[in-house]
Amino acid sequence: MAGKNIVIIYGGDDWSVETPFKDSPETGRSFEDFYAYAKQRGISTYRASIDWYDDTSGTFLKAWTFDENTWVHIEQPVRPDVVFDKTAGKRDYALFDTKRSMLEKFPVVNSPLFRTQFDNKLSQYLAFSDFMPVSFLTEDDVQLAATFEKIRTEKVVMKEVYGSGGKEVTIGGKSLTTKGTLTYPLLVQEFVETAGIPRFSNPGDIADLRLVYVSGKLVYALSRIAKRGSLFTNFHQGASAVLVPADKIPEAALQAAEGINKKLSLFDNINYSLDFMFDTDGCPVFIEMNTTPGFDLLRIVGTPEIKERYYSELLDSFFKKNA
Repeated sequence: MAGKNIVIIYGGDDWSVETPFKDSPETGRSFEDFYAYAKQRGISTYRASIDWYDDTSGTFLKAWTFDENTWVHIEQPVRPDVVFDKTAGKRDYALFDTKRSMLEKFPVVNSPLFRTQFDNKLSQYLAFSDFMPVSFLTEDDVQLAATFEKIRTEKVVMKEVYGSGGKEVTIGGKSLTTKGTLTYPLLVQEFVETAGIPRFSNPGDIADLRLVYVSGKLVYALSRIAKRGSLFTNFHQGASAVLVPADKIPEAALQAAEGINKKLSLFDNINYSLDFMFDTDGCPVFIEMNTTPGFDLLRIVGTPEIKERYYSELLDSFFKKNA
């Protein structure tokens, strides 16, 4: 594994900025931790826009790297041994052919087909509806009004098909409007009254459970806790987080996750997270999957042992096919 190159790809072009992640310093620090860990194992890690990829040569014509506590421009081509895909899900279809062409030359994690299939919240519902809140697809105001008539809960959750961090989600009464907030098509779900994680969360907390997997193996779990007065458990919406020890994960959640993982086992060598909430009876409800789980929360709440385990499992999975 020593001497290998990882290129982490993203969308857009930040070559002209002084340093990446200027608007997301916590995300930047989390990637810096990962780069430092990879370097200890003799692996060089780069960050490059997918637009800098040259298919003819199979290289990225330029890239960033993090070295000696500084982000550095690399102005010569970088040939990856593996690509770690961190592009936004909404561009999966547009970038699919480029990623597939990459895959003919070197591994791309996650699989372009896996990401195209499961970054879409509608696709997640079609595949895993047995574990999820009752949901409806709406593509215009008329369908939305009809959907509100079908939903049995007083509150509803409206989600854009693509999105992360809770920015494309609205929670409220059935008088909600999409005007100026959300863009069709939408997945509209019944609201789950939550009681936090049974026998773990503090009374009154609105909290979820995130299970993080590498190649089908559960590596760690955490809980995100909404700030007071909020229904959102997203870190970028002010939520806090704590690790959940393996012996505190409810068995019912592990059983539900196993049902989901059986379907995902069609794909080899994938990294993802599964988010659950619990109703007032303590039953797990699958909320969504993340096909590009971030490092942010791991850096904040992870113990050195947990970080070591996750980074090690991730790097091992990257080079699994090259072993």
